[in-house]
Amino acid sequence: MENLFEKGCLVQLSIGVWRAAKKIDHRKLAQMTESHEWLSATKKLIDPEALKPIAKIGNSARSYLKCVSLPFPLNGMVFVPKEMINMIDEKLQEFKDEFHMALDGFIQDYDYLRTIANGRLGELFNELDYPVDIRQKFSFVWRFVVLDVPNGNAGILSPEVYEREKEKFVQTMEEARELAIQSLREEFASMVTRISERFTTGPDGKPKVFKNSTVNSFYEYFETFKERNIFKDEDLAELVSQAQSILSGTTPDTLRSEVVSIIFRTFDSVAHRLSCDFFFFKFR
Repeated sequence: MENLFEKGCLVQLSIGVWRAAKKIDHRKLAQMTESHEWLSATKKLIDPEALKPIAKIGNSARSYLKCVSLPFPLNGMVFVPKEMINMIDEKLQEFKDEFHMALDGFIQDYDYLRTIANGRLGELFNELDYPVDIRQKFSFVWRFVVLDVPNGNAGILSPEVYEREKEKFVQTMEEARELAIQSLREEFASMVTRISERFTTGPDGKPKVFKNSTVNSFYEYFETFKERNIFKDEDLAELVSQAQSILSGTTPDTLRSEVVSIIFRTFDSVAHRLSCDFFFFKFR
C-alpha cells in the first residue's frame, strides 16, 4: 500500500454566506389565501444582489482550490501535494481577506437594506428575522488534515475493528490514487478538446476565435502539473510536456496554423484514449 499522506494532506474549505430568506408563517398565508394548507412560500429578507459580491469571492476560492488540488473520496475534502501547501494557504488567505472586505461593505449597508426590505415586504416584514450580529452568519475557514492507518496498539480498537478500519484505509488510498490519475487525464483531455475545436469553422463558415482563456488554462495546468502528478503518470506527463513545448511563448493570434491544428487533434485523440483506457482498466 502506498500511503498518500507521505506526499501531502487534505484541505477542507468551508464558506458560509447568509441565506437571507425565510419561510412565510402559515398564519400569514392563511390571511392571504383560503388554500394556504397547499402552499409553502419563502420571502427574501434583503435584495439578493447585495450578497452577490461576497458569494462570488467564495465561488472563486472554491474554483481555485479545485484547480490546484486532486479529488479525494471524502466529502468536502481535496488532496494537495506537500510542495503546494504554503502556496495554497497564502492564496486562501488572500481570498479570505477579499471575502471580509466585501462583508464589511455589506454590513455598512445592512440597515439601509433592511429599510428597503421593510417597504417591499410590507406586512410580511418582521424585525426578528434579521440577526443583530449579521457577521456571525458568514464564515470563511479552512484546515489541513492528515489521515493515517488506525493504531492497533492503542488499546482502543479491538483487533477485529482495527483490521476492518485498516482495510478501509487501504481502499481509500487506492480510490484516491485512481481519482487523482483520472482527474488529471480528464482535465487535460477537456482542455485539448476545447483548443482543438477552435481550429474548426463556425456555422457561418468562418474560423472560430481563439480566446485568451483557452490558452491560459493550459499555462495554469502546466504550473501545477508536476506537483499534482504525484503518482507519476508517465504517459500523461509526455503529452503535457509536448503541449508545453508547442504553446511556450505563443498567443492566441499565433496558434492558427495547419501544423498546430494537426498536433492538437492528435492530442485530442490520445488524451481521450488515455482517460478511456484508465476507466476500462479500473472497472474490467
